[in-house]
Amino acid sequence: MIAQRITDPCDSPERLAVLHGYEILDTPRESDFDELVSLAASICDAPISVINLIDSHRQWFKAEVGLGISETPLDVSICRHVLLLPGVTVIPDLRDDPRMSSNPLVTADEGLRFYAGCLLETPDGYGLGTLCILDRQPRELTPQQKFALATLAKQVMAQLELRRSLKQKSRLLEQKDMLLKEINHRTKNHLQLIIGLIQLQIRQLADPQARAALVDTSRRITSIAAVHEKLYQADQVETVNAGIYLSELIDGLRGSASLHTSFAIDMEDVILPLDRAIPLALVLNELVTNALKYAYPDKATGEVFVELKASTDQVLLRVTDRGRGLPEGFDLKKHSSVGMKIIKSLTRQLRGEISMLNQHPGLQCSLEFPR
Repeated sequence: MIAQRITDPCDSPERLAVLHGYEILDTPRESDFDELVSLAASICDAPISVINLIDSHRQWFKAEVGLGISETPLDVSICRHVLLLPGVTVIPDLRDDPRMSSNPLVTADEGLRFYAGCLLETPDGYGLGTLCILDRQPRELTPQQKFALATLAKQVMAQLELRRSLKQKSRLLEQKDMLLKEINHRTKNHLQLIIGLIQLQIRQLADPQARAALVDTSRRITSIAAVHEKLYQADQVETVNAGIYLSELIDGLRGSASLHTSFAIDMEDVILPLDRAIPLALVLNELVTNALKYAYPDKATGEVFVELKASTDQVLLRVTDRGRGLPEGFDLKKHSSVGMKIIKSLTRQLRGEISMLNQHPGLQCSLEFPR
């Protein structure tokens, strides 16, 4: 009879929790592991090679050659006896080992006689199972074969660690994505609430200047909401194609343009992180809105040109119109309107430079910043 298991390391709740944490049990066969057992069998000249993981009631094979089964009951497992033995364990003749001599896999006709296994040990020192080879003849391993078996066992653990790390990162990304969607949803609702409150205040004001100031404020918050909505719809997390992104924003601005104003757009594909794409979009909104508001008064026919260009290390946004241009004596550095303050602040955020030059006719506004 097989001896009863007493204080068996297989029963350790901590070890089992670590094993299950790798999420490898009962997964399909994979070539990366199949190749390792094939190589172990070849190097050690053995008919059987197994990557086995010791569960609470069974030993399960992630990969095997020479057996043709996926698991066995734990009571016939040889590898469970070496879970406390780090490194390579060699048993030249299983019939001479009192732990194995009554094992039916050993006592059977043409049963197993030779065992060599290397512990699959976690960085925290828990034994998950072994990479082992088996033979039906008593024998030994050469020092080179022992070294090869230990090296291949390290590769098995490297594969297990890699898969666990990728799964953990995938879960973290899913959590981050869910959190980002929740934040985006709340931000959208808050911006809409603010816009609604401002619109309510506008309707209650009689002072034309105060109304105009609040209209401008509402427009800018609406622009921020539009920028946010585009990113939210694109489900962007870290980067965005600024060329496509800004073109879509301009499509939204067309609705506020006079029927006599048209747009000419020349956008390159420029991939930018969000902390650059967002202020760039807000600058574009200010420049285009100013062109629509001031360049062509009295519904005059006009055109707004928008360009986005990029070199290896610089990005250039240019907004040009053929309108009446800047007034005489305009000084960009001294101009202190709310719109200009916003443009200057966003330019500093981009670590860039803004210029505004009359073209006779028209105005060309250029923003250049490091990529």
